[in-house]
Amino acid sequence: MKIAELADNKLSILYYVQTLGIPLTNEQIIEFFIKNYLMNYFDLQQLLVELVESLHLAYMEGRQNHYYSITEKGSEVLSFFHSRIEHHTKQDILIYAEENRIRLRNENQLTADYKQLDDQEYEVTLRVMEGSINLMELKVNVTNSKQAKIICSNWRAKAPEVYKKTMESLI
Repeated sequence: MKIAELADNKLSILYYVQTLGIPLTNEQIIEFFIKNYLMNYFDLQQLLVELVESLHLAYMEGRQNHYYSITEKGSEVLSFFHSRIEHHTKQDILIYAEENRIRLRNENQLTADYKQLDDQEYEVTLRVMEGSINLMELKVNVTNSKQAKIICSNWRAKAPEVYKKTMESLI
């Protein structure tokens, strides 16, 4: 595979992960790229490894599955070079995301909720679920609803990194 083709394929992977907006398993990434004949299995696996090593994708290990999500660095690269992705590939990704996002989200659940405890305190509950198994639950108290909302909105993007660092610190 040529260098330009490798770069374009990496951008397509980043675009796919960003467009779906949820952590994805290896199987969920394969499902799209192999079924749409965009790249072969071995190239796809190699590109995923390279994207994790270059910190463009985050990698989180669960009990039964491993998850990929786009990092801030990956989003930055994508914002600069998204025009290199072929139009039909973008369209295929957008259509697939629209048709499958809910199903994929239900397969991999990250939840974030908050509730007011009193005038000066809110409790934020963050979860990483795999099916019906609760892999991690984190409760954080904050002083205002603005902080609670920010934490909840950042959870989906940051959960893989938080989970990975927590597990690495504890094991």
